[in-house]
Amino acid sequence: MAADWTPLTDALRALLSEHGLSESHPVAVAVSGGADSMALLHAACAVSSEVTVLHVDHGLREQSNQDRQFVEAAAVSLGCRFEAQVLEGLQERANAKGLGLEAAAREARYGWFADVLGEGDVLLTGHHADDQRETRLLHLIRGARPDAWRGMDAWTTERGFAVGRPFLGLSRSVLLANLREAGVAWREDPSNADPRHLRNRIRHELIPLLDSLRPGWDAGLERAAGLASEWREATLTLLENHPQDVLPISALEAAPSPRHMVSVWSARHGATAGQLDALMELAAPETETGKRCDTPTHGIVRERQELVARQLESLDHQTQVFDPRNEPDGERPTPSGRVRWTVNHASTRPEILAGDEIAQVNLGALNGPLTVRPWRAGDRLAPLGMDGHQSVADILTQRKVAHGDRPSALLLEDGLGTPVWLVGHRIDRRAALPAAWPEDGMEVLTLRWVAE
Repeated sequence: MAADWTPLTDALRALLSEHGLSESHPVAVAVSGGADSMALLHAACAVSSEVTVLHVDHGLREQSNQDRQFVEAAAVSLGCRFEAQVLEGLQERANAKGLGLEAAAREARYGWFADVLGEGDVLLTGHHADDQRETRLLHLIRGARPDAWRGMDAWTTERGFAVGRPFLGLSRSVLLANLREAGVAWREDPSNADPRHLRNRIRHELIPLLDSLRPGWDAGLERAAGLASEWREATLTLLENHPQDVLPISALEAAPSPRHMVSVWSARHGATAGQLDALMELAAPETETGKRCDTPTHGIVRERQELVARQLESLDHQTQVFDPRNEPDGERPTPSGRVRWTVNHASTRPEILAGDEIAQVNLGALNGPLTVRPWRAGDRLAPLGMDGHQSVADILTQRKVAHGDRPSALLLEDGLGTPVWLVGHRIDRRAALPAAWPEDGMEVLTLRWVAE
């Protein structure tokens, strides 16, 4: 390794040392074959004794197979383990998810990295100072959340493994100078000059214009990034006093910037910058309880004194079917708990067991197998002890069930669709034990709800 590689290896050693890792710690390097990743690969091999090369072929260019071969040859020559992944249907995937091609490629790329890396593993990428200022400009132009002005972090573990970017303090010109000095080849990706990509236009048009209008302009961008980092850290400190999925309205009222606090908190739950206005409205003092805003991953609901975020997956309950006549003792799981049951012949009317989590019903009044499912709009019960019918929505309101918990309520019905039990709340009187007990007794079905 030529002596001129020193700035690169120094940067890598400093990053590993800062996070308590020795130079002998194994590292994976994301290598596309471009100049930045090739400079990183050679620097990593000069520092670490165990380097794995990860290459992703996005399948978007005819020459992409040649890139893979080039990277594999470089890895072999340096004594590195090599792994590659070929992506298929990336454009279709982007269209299906409403993503830009670059965003879809990044999502797929890191998805594969997550498959091959785990906790304790370190992935290095070749992002440098020029990439950083492009990223910050992109965030500003797109109106991203203020904490996004920081740009890329030099170290993050949010994906389940560590991602390190040792070159964020080095310009691309430094990387190129070291490559040329060492006589290391690299591949040029023609898509990096395609003006259809906003980042390319920033790189080739906007940044040169800014450089000519005001040399050193990016120092101000750096200061703004520092302020955004301080702002974010202060907000995270305030949020540590509350459960991760709850944001009290009182905390917003005391925050230096309620908008920034909502931004940071909601980003944990999948919110985009474009949803921030809707979330601020959700947090407004006059907003009614129960109003909701869904992110791609969570439902955020306004309760009386707080915003509550719940994963959308937790709102989808698996329907379970069982027949107590054929299986007199058993249980069925749901994402939020279990329904257990027993069947007993009672010669006299049994003592009614206390507790909303228990329902005792007349098995003889039920038709066919039973189904436990999420309740739906329009579901109605004939509640035991009341006249007429009531909607499930009204029953949940009367029982003061939090709006965020209502979608997870379950309804048990028989084979004809007749309600038996709003689980944990009300028994339908059509399934209830009769006051006048038959002389030969009857089969009593006892249901129990066990919350997870």
